[in-house]
Amino acid sequence: MTAPLIRYIVIVILIAFSTIAAAADMSEKDVPIPESINPGLNYLLSLAESVHARQFDSGAIEEVIHFVLSSKNKNDLYFPGNRSNIASAYHEFDIHKNLKHILEIGFNPNIPPFILSPSSIRLAYWTEVNGKKQLPPDLSSMLARLDQPIMVSGVEHEEITPDLNTGAYYGYDLNRTLILLKYQGRPALISVSKQKNVSDIGKKGVVLGKDGNWDYFYSGQNGLNKPGLGWVSSYMYDSYTISLFIEQEGAQPTVHCGIFKWLRAGWADINMVQNQHIYRGLQRYTGTVKEVLEYPDLPEPDKMAEIFSMIQTFSADELRDKVKNYITLLTKKYGNDSDSGGKLMAETIHDDSYVSRLSPYQMQSVLVVEYMKFLLGKNSIQDVAYFISPANINRHRKG
Repeated sequence: MTAPLIRYIVIVILIAFSTIAAAADMSEKDVPIPESINPGLNYLLSLAESVHARQFDSGAIEEVIHFVLSSKNKNDLYFPGNRSNIASAYHEFDIHKNLKHILEIGFNPNIPPFILSPSSIRLAYWTEVNGKKQLPPDLSSMLARLDQPIMVSGVEHEEITPDLNTGAYYGYDLNRTLILLKYQGRPALISVSKQKNVSDIGKKGVVLGKDGNWDYFYSGQNGLNKPGLGWVSSYMYDSYTISLFIEQEGAQPTVHCGIFKWLRAGWADINMVQNQHIYRGLQRYTGTVKEVLEYPDLPEPDKMAEIFSMIQTFSADELRDKVKNYITLLTKKYGNDSDSGGKLMAETIHDDSYVSRLSPYQMQSVLVVEYMKFLLGKNSIQDVAYFISPANINRHRKG
């Protein structure tokens, strides 16, 4: 038996034991979702099997919506079954805004969709909508004419931020379908996605400082950023997500949200993901969604879109220069902090070709996130002045 094989077996055994222990600690809180909603979940997932829109059957999802809106024990961790050999979790939360606001910010064709959660999504963009190379429509403008459900289907490319457990990040394509409809007279949005193929090989990334800073470094090196596991070739094999946003009646605008997620990821075709991992990931995602959407001083959507459009006009050379300035700022902030991953960053950027290996989308996403951090008070006007003038920023402030 070779040394690498022995090392692999030992690691798998250790992870298996740690997983069993973690599951035992959480078992009293694990609650399976009622089987009665599985047909509705299956129906929604089937809508992401094809990128072409079809007739939507609202009656097929009555049980799913009823579950999302039902009262639950907040100490329980709910998880959907319905998939074999794949981990899952369910999470719900409230956004204290109306659905129109959510659509204008998070589902606006002129605003990058990943701004809703820079803590979880590095970048995302549509490559195809309704069978054509085009952007999705402006769903917020369709709220006034919802006599029938509106469906938009397409393909979206997505890359995630470094995983909190392994430091790995992945890129992959999703079949995604959006359904805008009315439920009992209230507007609702459903987003369904299914990973198309196995992801790119996992690469070493790092969360710099606190996760809430939204400072991440992407090395481009294959492997996991975890002692003893740097050699691992990991992948995301399957992922499915159903997200429901249902506007509520009341004096204050509120949208109740429920997310069902399934994920299989690991190496050697072994799933290393547990339900609790997904649940923590959903908490990470939804916390940032609320932070962005509920922030009181966001500029108007059209003003934000102007900045993002400007970023898209930068040439490749301009983007590289601006990202080099960004890397310099990160190095000054974290370069001597070995605990936060500054060592990996210092080793990687020592190679002058690092920035040249980044795609235009990856470089644009850096500037988009830095702008969002400025809007939410996570950095200063000096931190973004290397790619947008203070006068231009102030012109786009709210009010």
